[in-house]
Amino acid sequence: MTSPPEFLVALHEDDGTLIVGIRPDGHITTGPNYQPDTAAREFWDAVTRAAQAASPIPSSKEQQA
Repeated sequence: MTSPPEFLVALHEDDGTLIVGIRPDGHITTGPNYQPDTAAREFWDAVTRAAQAASPIPSSKEQQA
């Protein structure tokens, strides 16, 4: 049996330092440089990238190129 992952969702800085992580039990762990605005920006940037990668429809910027 495998153990559950440490985090269900985790955001890291480019050097691998944890910004914020959400554990399977719902608890949140913040890293040493945690800034709520930075964490939110990183989260929504990741969601946007994932949505663009999954979408067969080009974005408005891609359509204009």
